[in-house]
Amino acid sequence: MIAPPAADRAVDVPRQPVADPMRVLLGNGLMFLLPALVLTTPDSLTVVQAVMLVAVLAAGRARWAAIWRLHGRAVRWIAFGFVGYFLVSLLRLAVFEHPLRTLDGPFRLLLSLSCIAFVCLYRPRQRWFWLGMCVGAIGAGVVALAEWQLAGVDRVEGFTHHAITFGDLAVALGVMALCSLSEWRGGRWGWLPVAALVCGLAASVLSGSRGGWVGLLLVVPPLLHYGSAVHGRRIVHAVLAVLALCVVAYFVPATSIERRTMDAVHEVQRWFAVNDATTHVGVRLELWKASWMMISEHPWLGVGRDNFFTALNALHAEGRLQASPALVYSSSHNDLIHTLATGGLLDFSLLLVMYLAPLLFFLRVLAQPGSEGRTAALAGMSLVVCYFGFGQTEVMFWLMMPKIFYGMMVCVLAGLCLTAGPSPLKR
Repeated sequence: MIAPPAADRAVDVPRQPVADPMRVLLGNGLMFLLPALVLTTPDSLTVVQAVMLVAVLAAGRARWAAIWRLHGRAVRWIAFGFVGYFLVSLLRLAVFEHPLRTLDGPFRLLLSLSCIAFVCLYRPRQRWFWLGMCVGAIGAGVVALAEWQLAGVDRVEGFTHHAITFGDLAVALGVMALCSLSEWRGGRWGWLPVAALVCGLAASVLSGSRGGWVGLLLVVPPLLHYGSAVHGRRIVHAVLAVLALCVVAYFVPATSIERRTMDAVHEVQRWFAVNDATTHVGVRLELWKASWMMISEHPWLGVGRDNFFTALNALHAEGRLQASPALVYSSSHNDLIHTLATGGLLDFSLLLVMYLAPLLFFLRVLAQPGSEGRTAALAGMSLVVCYFGFGQTEVMFWLMMPKIFYGMMVCVLAGLCLTAGPSPLKR
């Protein structure tokens, strides 16, 4: 479902005057600032989410209800995933006496749904969002280069305080920025999306995160398939050019891509040959081994979201795991395995909904020929696929920043799809 006839919309959702400068400034400004500041300043997600929430609450209950009547059916499964995750978290807190802090992330994901209402109420121009996306990805590259040169660190973290998070989100910003190619067609800024992708990938390289490349490899086929229908051959040429640049970078010693790749291969071989769990990859494989033990013994509810470290060391105390650096970790370093180990099939089902519901929503928009929302849908589809790829070597819904980034971006892009044209989705 999406918008009914225009006459009904006028009745259901009374609008503020289009020329109201404060509403225009607020809508366009937040659309620019959200992606532009996420990796270039600290705590920007919290501030932008708070301002959006206040703006939505100020609109009044009547307008919220009207938005839900118009678009509730279209986004009901996205809402179900985020609301369900929060309610299950609340139930776990009450039944298993989990710490109150375990509710923070699920609550912030729940609040992310207000981004859909914000976009529908304030109807910002998409161009500001894409400009912010390009600025954010290019800014991530600048921050990474500055930290690498000035601080002399091996793995840059930016303002995230976590190298893997910084690298993964930089790739996501770059890929989503590339999805805006047609927005800049015919102008002097046509190079901006490609530059954004290059800078995002450069930031990922300097972060030393290998998981970002898994996400990139997974997203390229659907990006080319759906992107060619939206942007024509321009996106194919852009992606192939960037991939060629990545191949060149692989053989440049200063990037350390080749060295880290070969290190990973050797570490896998050592774990299987001599059970060496002292290397970076060996630690991950040991964590996955331990996680499967937890899953086999606690398949329905897991060992508890906050109990991975305790369960891990209990396995060691029983003599089922060797002494290794893996014993200090609090996550499996794999989204699917960690969710099964700590939350069982219950949490795993909700994780699938949080991935599949947005993905299917965006694919439905992409399937509508001529829909003005296909640019936003392409970016949304790319975000979900990238996150799934990142999740093969990291737990994306464990740390706060990637969790809230996903929630807010999914909901903003869904809102842009809903408001892009008269009927980007059918009832």
